[in-house]
Amino acid sequence: MTIPNNINLESKKPLSQQLDSYQHEFRRWWKRCGPAEFLDRPMNLRCPTGLSDPGNWSEVRTIAPCDYQWGIFQSRTQENSIGFGEYKGAKLWDTPPDEAYHLLLDHIVTQADAENGSVEQCRALTQTAPSVHDLENLFQFFLEEGRHSWTMVHLLLEHFGEDGVVESEELLHRMCGESSRPRLLKAFNYRTEDWLAHFMWCLLADRDGRYQLDAVSKSAFRPLRESVRYMLLEEPMHIRFGVQGLERTISQSARMTLLRDTFDIFDDGAIPLPVIQRYMNFWMSTVYDLFGEDQSSHAADMYQLGIRSPKSFEAWNKSSVLIDAWADNQIRQIETEPMLAINYIMRRQFIREITQIIDYWNRCLSQLRLDFQFKIPADRFNRKIGAMKDAPFDIDGNLLTDGRPGGVDQFLPSTSDMVQVRALMIRVLEPNRCASWIAPPSTGLKNLVQEFGQVH
Repeated sequence: MTIPNNINLESKKPLSQQLDSYQHEFRRWWKRCGPAEFLDRPMNLRCPTGLSDPGNWSEVRTIAPCDYQWGIFQSRTQENSIGFGEYKGAKLWDTPPDEAYHLLLDHIVTQADAENGSVEQCRALTQTAPSVHDLENLFQFFLEEGRHSWTMVHLLLEHFGEDGVVESEELLHRMCGESSRPRLLKAFNYRTEDWLAHFMWCLLADRDGRYQLDAVSKSAFRPLRESVRYMLLEEPMHIRFGVQGLERTISQSARMTLLRDTFDIFDDGAIPLPVIQRYMNFWMSTVYDLFGEDQSSHAADMYQLGIRSPKSFEAWNKSSVLIDAWADNQIRQIETEPMLAINYIMRRQFIREITQIIDYWNRCLSQLRLDFQFKIPADRFNRKIGAMKDAPFDIDGNLLTDGRPGGVDQFLPSTSDMVQVRALMIRVLEPNRCASWIAPPSTGLKNLVQEFGQVH
């Protein structure tokens, strides 16, 4: 099958043959680990055109997912010199230099592995799609995560020789949550088994993904830079799925809370706001770990070699950065160089962005006179890597005492929470209808404020 591309693949016969062979194996993996139903159902799906202009890089077609073709696309850059690090001003690399070879290889493999893990962890959600709109969004997510994996595999096969071939094969053998061959990053071994978890994932993990892509969008390695620039055109829609899906969920929960005058609304077919908060606590802390350790020589090496840099790093790179340290069951703050604190800097930027969204939702809840406000958990909470690993903090970042019941678990979804949320996950695909726990598409908290403002 012809592989759509804008990289002149037709003139690269050995690479084209490798990708054709990989495509066969990838489709076997997709059949085993991707969505198992609706593959022949016509949907309105966004498909890349191969053009780089932000206005016409894609088009919406009515096609069945089985007819979607993963393609290899890059967005050309007019820049020719490295923009940061010790090689600043030197010519961009078209092939990986020896000193950066393994850092680039590891980064590209991890990116590709995450894309495949994203497909695997939510494959069962087709069984509980709350509306046609959400089903089509889910398939858009599936297909584009698959295409992003393809993008990285192309780099592996074209630029990393036998190492690239071996690593590409491994991408199809690891599995989300499998004990013997798990996905490389812990977050991609949790399955999103209900739509509340999926919306959290899109809001948070895909936003982290955008930060990671943006950090290499000015990479010294030209093929990586041009590949992720095209991926960045697709990523915002995935994030929007999460923002809009969560707001619709919160809107329906707020509506039912107002009507019943209680937060205990599971029996009314909606998800209690405190349960949404506990889901947020889990997924937010999980995504914090995706940024990496606060102090990282690996991140500094990536910067120095011109591979990866956070947005607006110059503003931070003027003085030392304070980060948390944990020793003898106590917290202290230590100063570190900005280059060593790149992961911390990116996480702080991420938290500020999420705060703006949560603040808007909280303003709406206040206007509805609901006695509830969402809280963003502190980045000390429930960490599984770094200095704060397994340290007992509450969501405000305060150390939990031994005498306080429940520990960290009291802030996380309970087994009962998850069972009751999943009991609400009933598939609804009739036109213009949706499940009881979520507001209709294009309906959010602003609509609810207007409605109840008129009532009251």
